[in-house]
Amino acid sequence: MSSTKAAKLDETLLQFKLPVSVRNALIAMIGVGVVSFLIAFFGFGHETSRHMDEAGHFHHTNLGYHILLIGAYFVIGLAITGIFFTAIQHLTGSQWSVTVRRIFETYGLFAPIAGLLLVGVIFGMHDLYEWADATVRENDHLIHHKSGYLNPTSFIIRCVLFIGVWSVFAYIFHGKSVGQDKDKVVDTTKTLAKISGGFILFFAVSWCLMSFDLLMSLSPHWFSTMFGVYAFAGAFQTSLASYLIVIAILKKNGYLGEAVNENHYHDIAKFLLGMTTFWAYVGFSQFMLIWYANIPEETFFYEMRMTGGWGYTTLLLPFVKFVIPFLLLLNRPNKRDIDFLWKLSVWILAVQFFELFWLVFPANFEKFSILHFVLAFGGTVGVVGLFGFFVFKKFEKHSLVPVGDPRLNECLHHHQ
Repeated sequence: MSSTKAAKLDETLLQFKLPVSVRNALIAMIGVGVVSFLIAFFGFGHETSRHMDEAGHFHHTNLGYHILLIGAYFVIGLAITGIFFTAIQHLTGSQWSVTVRRIFETYGLFAPIAGLLLVGVIFGMHDLYEWADATVRENDHLIHHKSGYLNPTSFIIRCVLFIGVWSVFAYIFHGKSVGQDKDKVVDTTKTLAKISGGFILFFAVSWCLMSFDLLMSLSPHWFSTMFGVYAFAGAFQTSLASYLIVIAILKKNGYLGEAVNENHYHDIAKFLLGMTTFWAYVGFSQFMLIWYANIPEETFFYEMRMTGGWGYTTLLLPFVKFVIPFLLLLNRPNKRDIDFLWKLSVWILAVQFFELFWLVFPANFEKFSILHFVLAFGGTVGVVGLFGFFVFKKFEKHSLVPVGDPRLNECLHHHQ
């Protein structure tokens, strides 16, 4: 397409119907997840945890809850950063993103389903979190000191509050956007910009606290003031990659037409490159400060991940999550090639699972197990399949592009 020629908007290519091949692939992914969860929950029972009680006996923990935690956190990250990216577009008055914004908006609608997955995590709280045991909270000096925050009641309240508020914002953003498709009211755009400011402030606090609760508190003696930002960087990197996969699927099946082109791929890929670099920066900074301070309450987090066979995963993580994507995204033509980008994006989704596995499992399992890894991967595939099926079915109900947005014409002239 010429860099000065406006794209054409063919509304017949904006009415989505889930292709059979995509539907079958997503159902197969869900099936893999179901089988993985069944094997994990009922085939292994309670395995030995690295934690001991006051009498010196090791606790036991169910493998399935750890797999559920990984899958739930993975899709929560996709859904909530989808709302966040939508809010960013409204707050900044972005023109380039109008024709791809419906993807971000739709992601957020999964928040209530993610809340249902969290119910399973809450049910398995005592298997996952050392602090959930009242005896531990009472007898462990450091955990007792944190018990005003780390206790089951507060944990549940925060989960319900955050999921509830995120869901409300998601449905406001999506509902007003699809309503604007019909009424073309310009003031809707101004209203959404005002709402976005409030959401971003709430998101910054709530995402950090949710990450502290679900992931960092797996090791309640450990702390890092950078962990919330670290978790955000990984989740947003993954979310950006998933947008490119969704766009590739839509384009391959004949949808969107000229409304989304290489200029849009390029912009999302630039965000992806930036967030890949940001993840590495925050991850290295967190490690460097802990290594330099050499405080036992901090260093044991990495010590756990350098022994018992976990060292290989620790050394591999920066290479697969930063070095490979970074080098491949530096090239401008790569950032404008959707066939290349969707393959790299699948890789990024896979290494997000790898990182979550690295964060979750060593907290309770002293030794790395390839069987644990395979079952956790299968469970995550299933949850991601559920997320994808939900999103694509939602696409069927509305136009793939916010055709009522007053900035649509500028977006169709977008070029680089």
